[in-house]
Formats: sequence, C-alpha cells, structure tokens
Amino acid sequence: MPIELDDYDMSILKSLFEDGRKSFRQISRETGITTPTVKARFERLVNVGFIQRVVPVIDFAKVANARISFEKQAENYDNQNRIHQFKKIKKGLKIVLDCDLCHGVIAGDPQVLKFANYERFFCCISCKSEYKRKYGGRIRSIIEKYGE
Repeated sequence: MPIELDDYDMSILKSLFEDGRKSFRQISRETGITTPTVKARFERLVNVGFIQRVVPVIDFAKVANARISFEKQAENYDNQNRIHQFKKIKKGLKIVLDCDLCHGVIAGDPQVLKFANYERFFCCISCKSEYKRKYGGRIRSIIEKYGE
C-alpha cells in the first residue's frame, strides 16, 4: 500500500519549497510541528525516495496513477518552477513504494524494517528476512554508530 501524504508532510514540503536550506528547528517554528517530528517526516520522505535532494527534487514517477509526464528537470530551478511543482502535490497523494531487496512494487501493506534513523520497505516477509541476513553486519554497525 502506498504511503499517503498528510497535513504534516504538506506543511514541511511547503516550507522546504520556500527555502530548502531551512533547519528542522526553523521548519518546526513555521509549521507548529515539533522538531523531532519534522526531522522524522523529512527522513521518511527521503527514505522512500520522494524527496531526492534538499532542493527538493520530487520524483513524480513515485506517484500512484500518475497521468502527467514530466520532462527531465533542469538542475537550477527558478521560483516559479518550484511553486508550479508544489501545486501538483496534494494532501492524500499516494507514493508508490518499491521493495528494497527485489525492487518490485509493493502492492499491499509494506513490511517495514526500522533501525537507527532508517526505514526499509519490503513486499513480503521473505524479502525482509533476506535483507536482514544479507546486510546484518551493516545494520549492526549502523545501530552501534547511531544508536537504536
């Protein structure tokens, strides 16, 4: 099942579209959302591949049932282009997830693996188990470095 954008996500994205260099604390003050929540929501949007860069560059190919085709976006965005992109992002927009192991589309509810500040999404329990087996050493070292 795709992840659905809510009011928090929309507020954070709107703030970043105004200035992608804002700190999480500054976004928190503007939106009234706590700083840890802003950080967690931002990281979730990065982890699922919706925010590709801090600018942010949005991958509309991740939107379920996308009917609009976009030309490759230039590196330098002008303000009008960012505003135009933001108008296409609406509350309830669903982001299609791909399995982090087999790279297939996740049709139902994803199997989620959370560790440190990361979330990984899988289409089934088998892919999640195989990922943990394959990358167990890396996962443990990340947990040791950044904490659980």
